[in-house]
Amino acid sequence: MNTNKKTDWFRQARYGMFIHYGLYSLLGRHVWAMCLERIPFEGYRKLAGRFNPEKLNMNDWAKLARDSGMRYMCLTTRHQEGFALFDSRASDFNSARACGRDLIKEYVEACRRHNLRIGLYYSVADGGDEGFLAGPKKDPAGWKKFVSVAQEQLVELMTNYGKVDYLFYDGCPPPETWGCREINKEIRRLQPEILISDRCGLEEDVKSAEQHTIGDPGKLWESCMTLNQSWGYNYGDSDWKSVRKVLRDLLSCAHNGGNFLLNVGPRADGTIQKEALGILREVGAWLEKNGEALYGTEPHPFDYADQKLSTAKGNVAYIPLHFYHGSETTVAGIGNRVKSVSILCTGQKIEHRQDGNRVFMTGLPKKPPDPLFTVLKLELDGKPKGIPHPLMGTAKY
Repeated sequence: MNTNKKTDWFRQARYGMFIHYGLYSLLGRHVWAMCLERIPFEGYRKLAGRFNPEKLNMNDWAKLARDSGMRYMCLTTRHQEGFALFDSRASDFNSARACGRDLIKEYVEACRRHNLRIGLYYSVADGGDEGFLAGPKKDPAGWKKFVSVAQEQLVELMTNYGKVDYLFYDGCPPPETWGCREINKEIRRLQPEILISDRCGLEEDVKSAEQHTIGDPGKLWESCMTLNQSWGYNYGDSDWKSVRKVLRDLLSCAHNGGNFLLNVGPRADGTIQKEALGILREVGAWLEKNGEALYGTEPHPFDYADQKLSTAKGNVAYIPLHFYHGSETTVAGIGNRVKSVSILCTGQKIEHRQDGNRVFMTGLPKKPPDPLFTVLKLELDGKPKGIPHPLMGTAKY
C-alpha cells in the first residue's frame, strides 16, 4: 500500500462517529424540521433562547466513540438551520451567544483527550439567510453577504481550534457562486494537512457517499449512514438498524477501501438514546475481537475474484463469513498457496486442503464462533492475488 502522511490516518481508521446536533435537537423531529414543517425563521430563531445542553459533556461522546472502536469523529459545526456551535464573530446566531458555550472548542479538546482525529462538518447553505434563499441573481448584495459569513466562519474554524484533520462539506451551492476554490486554498494554507470532502462540488481529497456504500473509486472515500432513519434526534423514529446490518456496512466499506462514518443524533440535553448506545457498544465489542481485519487493511485483496468481503495486511487475508455453513466451507478464486487458516476471534486452527484456486476448510465449529460475523484468517505464501472466473465477465472472446 502506498503511504502518505497526510492520508494514512484516514485509510487506517476505517470507522468514525458522525454527530448531528443543533437547535433541531430541541424539536426532536429530525434535522429538517424547519424546512419540512415550513417554520418561519423568525420563530425558529427563538429556539436559541431555549438552547441549554445541561447534560452535554463532550468527553462522554468522545469516550463512547473510542470505546466503540471508532478512530475519528465529525460534528456538525453548522447545519442548514444556520446555527453555529462555536463562538463566531461573523454571526451572533451561535451557541456561545445562546448558552455561553463554545461547543466546538469543547469537542476538539475531547477528541484530543481520547486520541481521536478531528472532523468538522460545515453546511454552506443557511436556511435563515434571506440572501441565500433569494440566490445570487435575485439578490446579488444579499448573496455576497451570505458568502462573506460562510467564508469567515470557515476561516474561524480553521484558525481558532488547532489542527483540524477533516472538513466535511454539506449544502454547497455551485462552487463558482461562493468562491469555493478560493476558500479551499485558504483553508489548506491554514491547515496544510487537512483532508477536504468533495461534497463542495470540486475534486477534493475524499469522495463521499450518503446512506449507501460504493465500489472502490481509487481514492479516499467514506460512506455516512444513520443508525435509524434520521440524522438529528427524532423521538418518533424507532427504526433502528441491527448490529449485524451496521457491521455488514462497515465491512463492505473496508472491503472497497473506504471508511464508515456512522451517525448519532443526541437529544437536546446532550444525552444519546439507549438504543444507539447499545448498537455502538455491541459493534465495539465485535471490533475488540476482530478489529485486526479492519484497521489499516488493504481492500479486496483478491481483486474481487473470491466473491467475499475480504481485506488484507501483507501476506495475511481476512474473510468475514457473511453466511456461516457449519463445519465445512469453501473459498475460491485464491491465487496463492494458503499456508494456514484460523478463526480470528478464537485463534483456532482450521484444517484446509487446496485444489488450484479452491480452498476447502473442514473442522470448523458447527455453530458460528461469532454469531455476528466469524472471520477467517488466511496466511498466504505471498501478496494476495486473485484468479478470476470466466462467468464473472472476465473472459476474453
